[in-house]
Amino acid sequence: MVARKGIVVTAIILVAISAASFVIWIVPQNRGSSFVVSDYKSELESVRERQTLIATEMESGLKELLDKTLPPDDFVTRAQTSSTQVTSLITELIESNPPIEWRESYLNYDESLKKYNEYLTESISLAKKMKGGISLVDLNEEISKIDSLKKESNSLVRKSNETRP
Repeated sequence: MVARKGIVVTAIILVAISAASFVIWIVPQNRGSSFVVSDYKSELESVRERQTLIATEMESGLKELLDKTLPPDDFVTRAQTSSTQVTSLITELIESNPPIEWRESYLNYDESLKKYNEYLTESISLAKKMKGGISLVDLNEEISKIDSLKKESNSLVRKSNETRP
């Protein structure tokens, strides 16, 4: 009789632990942070201004790299930081969930930021090649590729501006 009672108590405890584990697994623990945007024009302008600051800093860094006044490793660090910041801007645009009238403009700006991240990636690649030694022909090809990505990004910014409501 005592053994049977022990088995029943053990079974009840196991069921309770399993149920509690299941509830903890089902209920999300991290709901993530979210923010509500009510002025989509100001939000897009804010992202644009921050991206302009990043671009200005990177343009100056690239010039210093090409003039050999900035070591490639320092440039890579700056560019990686900038890439992280641009990725945050992309996330911010996506999470703002704009209404239909703003969606095309936001999507174009999002694509612009993604293209700018490609520009940063190519700039990092250039810096690493410069550190290891690069021929003048290869340097000019890399610069041309980087300029092309920057132009594409700027073109998408213009497209974003044109598609604003």
